[in-house]
Amino acid sequence: MNKKAILLIICGLIFTICPFIYNVYTIFRLISLLIGIIFLSLGFTYQKKNKPLKFSILIIFIFIIIFGLDTCLVRYFNRIPILSSKIKSSNKVATYNSFFYRVYDCNGSLIYDPFYQKKYACDIILPEENVNSLLSHIVNNFRDYKNKFINVNGKISNISGSSSIGMQIFEIAENSINGQVKFSENITLTIINNGQLKNTEDLKIYDSINIIGRIAKIKNKGQNKEIIMKDARIINRNNYQNYDISIINNKSCETDLKLLSKTEDYTYYNNCLDSIYVKYDNENIYDLGYVLTDKRMTFDLLIRDTTKEENNNLELYQFDEFNLIKCKNSNNIIIGNKNLNLESNFCEQFTEYEAETEPGGIE
Repeated sequence: MNKKAILLIICGLIFTICPFIYNVYTIFRLISLLIGIIFLSLGFTYQKKNKPLKFSILIIFIFIIIFGLDTCLVRYFNRIPILSSKIKSSNKVATYNSFFYRVYDCNGSLIYDPFYQKKYACDIILPEENVNSLLSHIVNNFRDYKNKFINVNGKISNISGSSSIGMQIFEIAENSINGQVKFSENITLTIINNGQLKNTEDLKIYDSINIIGRIAKIKNKGQNKEIIMKDARIINRNNYQNYDISIINNKSCETDLKLLSKTEDYTYYNNCLDSIYVKYDNENIYDLGYVLTDKRMTFDLLIRDTTKEENNNLELYQFDEFNLIKCKNSNNIIIGNKNLNLESNFCEQFTEYEAETEPGGIE
């Protein structure tokens, strides 16, 4: 073999091996590797016939071998890939995107993701950003956000079955109840669910939620914009286990009952109360009848922290500001002021037939 060919091969090996030794992501590793591939191809095809063809074939062959070696070192030895692009999502989280796989760098801990199948895989929670300020910034600076993972909090504006969740810029109305807000349709963040988001069936419009996901692309829909998020993971959602209940008493109280909510298990009535509110946080205040109907609240959850007394006809549950009666002879529940007691005769009004037809004195 010609001395020049041998020298080219030796130089090619040096330039090819060095990037594998230096385990830090830098563009110089890739440049060194490409120089090494070229030198090796030149060395092995030096003074050969049909040199251009053989040179091209050899470059492809060597590249495939090196890509396979790079992938194996990443997969089995937790090495930082050479043939990849780095996207930094925070000071502690980055992703290395290669041809057929991705690597999550979670503050130095590497997680291999073949064929881009995993949702956000790091346990590190990214800095939280509010949907109201974030969406416009993404539209105006999309190149800075493309393929970055972000942690966004806001309210759910739409749900498309199990396939996607929508979030939009919103405005909270004064004295808003039942979590309702006014959404702006100019920009929508659509979180695509490819089976990666779990337990989405209990999500509802106006729910507050935190999601970490990758900004994939922007679509133009007339004058409106749609930002597509993929590989998402729900970090936090409304915690309907923790709440406070407040009431407004009816000053001109009568003995009539008013229908509050009808669920599969119970029919709830209101007695002598103008309003009953359930407060989860400052942005999520609901009418009790609303959360009973849509199953945010259940009877067992409602009476969780109460004291109970009972007789043959009813069970009495005492709250700080009001009382609750559960009838034993029917599935009827009465919520009223502190005057409700074991001697109240509401349950005696109900029969199995009257529970369906609203007995006298019940509106």
